[in-house]
Amino acid sequence: MNSNWYVPPKKEIQSVANQLQYSLVHGHYKQANIISRMIINQQWSPAVIYLDLIRNTLNHIGNLWHEGKILISEEHRATQFCLLLMDRVRNNFRIPQPNGLKISITAIEDDKHVMGTYMSADFFRWDGWNVELLGSSIPNDDLLKYIKSSLPDFVLLSSTYPKSTEKLIESIHNIRSLEKNIKILVGGPGAISLKDDKKLIDGFAEDPLKATYLANSLVDSNPAMIPLESVLISLGNKIQTVRKNRNISQHALSEKAGLARTFISAVEQGKQNVSLGSLKSIADSLDVSLSSMLDD
Repeated sequence: MNSNWYVPPKKEIQSVANQLQYSLVHGHYKQANIISRMIINQQWSPAVIYLDLIRNTLNHIGNLWHEGKILISEEHRATQFCLLLMDRVRNNFRIPQPNGLKISITAIEDDKHVMGTYMSADFFRWDGWNVELLGSSIPNDDLLKYIKSSLPDFVLLSSTYPKSTEKLIESIHNIRSLEKNIKILVGGPGAISLKDDKKLIDGFAEDPLKATYLANSLVDSNPAMIPLESVLISLGNKIQTVRKNRNISQHALSEKAGLARTFISAVEQGKQNVSLGSLKSIADSLDVSLSSMLDD
């Protein structure tokens, strides 16, 4: 992602999340819009906005509805605002060069929850993928006909309810029957029971951002085509592993490298681009070579 994206400290993220939740629960849209403009103007990382703000906010509001504390209309009202916020984020994000890969994303038959698929579609687009977002509740027969015609490299199936596992498995078997070497990823609470079934699926994604990382890790292609998002996550994991193996805290590493602790944290999460100079400072502080940080 853009190196100028801001990844706030966790306390700031939680504070803003609490304000957004309160505003949406009580219908204070003027305040919600102020928050929206603030995080856009400050160029908050899309990963932070989507996963730490929007997803957590909708989970909180969804729980309130299940507990009977708010009306379904109020829950839908909050969802619509979050969709508007996502649209504002898209308008401030430059689409990269295409990487030549195509993915079809959909919620399975009888599943009308689309927020996760919308988020996944955006993260894949920002990685350079050609994304076919099919929406919600696509009948298995229709989905099979579409996939047969489109022939994407990957299919991402979202399932919200555990009771819908049978529909999910049916959809997977249908796609496998095409024998087109299409890789199948699944996500959502309704797909958790399949996450370790390596014969049935190619992978289970815990969240929309990790779905892109998982897909990229399964791509048999020229490494030069691997999108930046995947590179940043891989680099962050490597830095975190080396730091922990040396029993160095993020605070100690930040002081030694002369970089902000929040910057180190964001780099390790794969949410922050890093210049060659900053990476060299981190490598030197960890007593490893710069080349070892860049090696696969």
